[in-house]
Amino acid sequence: LNGPSMSNFLVSSFSLSSAPRSAVFRIQDELRNAQKEVTTGRFADVGLTLGSRTNQTVSLRVERESAIRIQEANTLIGQRFDTMQTALESIAKTGENLLASLISNGPADAGISASVQQAKAGLQQFMGAINAASGSRFLFSGAATDQPALAFTKVGGGVASSYEDSSTAKKAVNDALTAAAPASAADLEAFLDGAFNDLFKVPEPSDGTGWDMWSKADPSPVVNRISDSETLDVSYPASDEAFRNIVKAYVMISDLGAKTMDEEQRQLLTSRAVETLSLGLSQLTEIRAEIGGKQSRLEITNETLGTRKNVLTMSISSFEDVDAYEASTRVTTLTNLLEASYALTARISRLSIMNYL
Repeated sequence: LNGPSMSNFLVSSFSLSSAPRSAVFRIQDELRNAQKEVTTGRFADVGLTLGSRTNQTVSLRVERESAIRIQEANTLIGQRFDTMQTALESIAKTGENLLASLISNGPADAGISASVQQAKAGLQQFMGAINAASGSRFLFSGAATDQPALAFTKVGGGVASSYEDSSTAKKAVNDALTAAAPASAADLEAFLDGAFNDLFKVPEPSDGTGWDMWSKADPSPVVNRISDSETLDVSYPASDEAFRNIVKAYVMISDLGAKTMDEEQRQLLTSRAVETLSLGLSQLTEIRAEIGGKQSRLEITNETLGTRKNVLTMSISSFEDVDAYEASTRVTTLTNLLEASYALTARISRLSIMNYL
């Protein structure tokens, strides 16, 4: 038959319900993104929203993370300096007390006996303070942070608990004194300037003599980066001359037989101990002032880093943050639309072609 063509339309319950369901899925997806934006304050998909500008926010985030990491590291350096200052203050007070005792008591028998005991106690206190640590790292060991700044080896091997505990350092002092056998003030002066002084020198290279018997600190500088363009030496090893002079003064009084010396020798010994201890304490003050300057510098740097971090955060926000009011409005609109879609889908799902046959 050559009649007019006719079109066939297929109508089913499935086709009627599929379209609303697809709309529901789409609205649900948009609602999840909108809710995420309300919660985080950022675009749900930054890369999709910003497109080619995403590289800018990535660069800004990398720069901000770098500032945060440096700032956190600087906080640890600040804590290190605080602990150092506490230890140095303790060493200074003990040294100043002995210095006052030597000056006020003089070389008399009673006075020198008190000074000898005070010097022994001062040496023990010095050992405890100079071995200050932050976590598991010793602060005055220079680059050798895993080793105590001051440690003694026993004669014959092993670790001595203190200078007095049969240490090789004490034996070296006694041996040098016995070999010199100073019988006069002139002999004592030669001994102090010669063999005794050598016991507190830093040998280069290290050979186990001199200050090596007292400390294994590595004098190599420990440099930390505190900003993109600044570094800071944070090490003050026990081999510093200030520490050696203080210990030398303690040992002069505690271990050279001051009680058995004649008046002239004792006068010389006391005078030299005062001179050496005064120099050591003066040098210690310089170290404390230098650390104080670095603490101030660190504080200024951290403030600058904080400001920089805030500026970077605002720059990132200008790219990534959503309008909170607009995002909330979208959530409300999408929620209403979703509820309407649910209602429509429910109504369509109850329709059946069988009802119309």
